[in-house]
Amino acid sequence: MTLARLYLYFNITAFIGYIYECIAMALWSGKWENRGYMLGPTIPIYGVGCLLGYLAFGNLIKNYTPLTVFLIGFVMSAVLEYPTSLILEKVFHTRWWDYSIGPFNIEGRVSLLSSLGFGIGAVLIVYVLNPLLIPLVLKVPQNVAHWLSIIIAVIFVTDFFAAAYCTLHKITPGFIARYNDIMSRAVRKINPQEKSLYRFLKKHTNWFK
Repeated sequence: MTLARLYLYFNITAFIGYIYECIAMALWSGKWENRGYMLGPTIPIYGVGCLLGYLAFGNLIKNYTPLTVFLIGFVMSAVLEYPTSLILEKVFHTRWWDYSIGPFNIEGRVSLLSSLGFGIGAVLIVYVLNPLLIPLVLKVPQNVAHWLSIIIAVIFVTDFFAAAYCTLHKITPGFIARYNDIMSRAVRKINPQEKSLYRFLKKHTNWFK
């Protein structure tokens, strides 16, 4: 796969990661959280994880099993999450996720439960997502992939610095505020906080503080 197509794959999976994370957190907490740390609907750490997984299992590791994929996804999620959390905190002066209320966590940046989830996610990516997504990316003509990657890269860099500026100056753009308000009202109707997965597990287990 060419560099341009790899970059397209990175951005598609970063977008899918954003959708997954927002839905998962809505089910978990019963409230809307715009999980992206940029203004656009993207979470780059998912793109990085998927890209590393594709390069590893598509090129480097030839004889792998679902258990191997799970274990590598489990370990790599922790390896990516911890430094990413530190870097984002230094750049944006805020914590973008915090696992400190759950069991077996390291400074709230990495936890056993989240890493288990990412391990399962790795299996789904390798055996379900990639067989569907990779052929579609490969069908994109090279010249189209080249220009798309340049356009997306410009948008990505602009978005990153705009998000950094807004965060540092505690600014919430109007379109983000409206979007968050619409999504918050939708989540409250579909999955209210009193019926959230977190409330259920906290009531029936002693896993959470």
